Amino acid sequence: MQSENWTSVSRDLRTIALLNPRLALLLARGQPMSPRSYKIPLRWDTSAAETLIENHLQERMYQDAWITEVKASWFIPNLARGNSYRPVILDHAQRSYGAEVVVAMRMEGPDRKEITNGMVPLIDVVSNNIGDSSLMNKANVIGHDQNLYIEAMNLRAWDPATEVPIVVTITMNMLELSGCNLRSIGFDEAVCGLKKLGIYPE
Repeated sequence: MQSENWTSVSRDLRTIALLNPRLALLLARGQPMSPRSYKIPLRWDTSAAETLIENHLQERMYQDAWITEVKASWFIPNLARGNSYRPVILDHAQRSYGAEVVVAMRMEGPDRKEITNGMVPLIDVVSNNIGDSSLMNKANVIGHDQNLYIEAMNLRAWDPATEVPIVVTITMNMLELSGCNLRSIGFDEAVCGLKKLGIYPE
């Protein structure tokens, strides 16, 4: 598993070095990583447009973890109930809803960080819709002493008969960085180390 993880990130190491030198240095040194997934459900029980809801990671983080992928799955129990084409309708709905929900993501703890810098369409965040996940290119690490918060809002009113309740579950796939603390590595120290390894772009 370690070699697979390394192969998957080595191609992007120079980009990661610019975005998060501390993370890049640990990756370049072959930091042991373990895959983990965390889920954050977001539930609407009202049909009103622009209803703001919020949730956060319920599990405690024991290691710093690099967010590598963000996915969304939808649960809409009343949509097309009894219709023989329900699977097709649900698939289409899940794709279109990604543009009808906006989200803001942030980390809180000793260091607060905005991930999305305000509300953005969910479709621009997750990797199982059109395009690649924008978050995957930002080298975001959630610290063991931080928590991840998501605010979400529906841009249109849900149909109370067919679309309520509606639940979108955000799945955060991460690689836990075993036995390390990124905050203990100085920024200049990380850049210097990457330059010595010939990884930091000049």
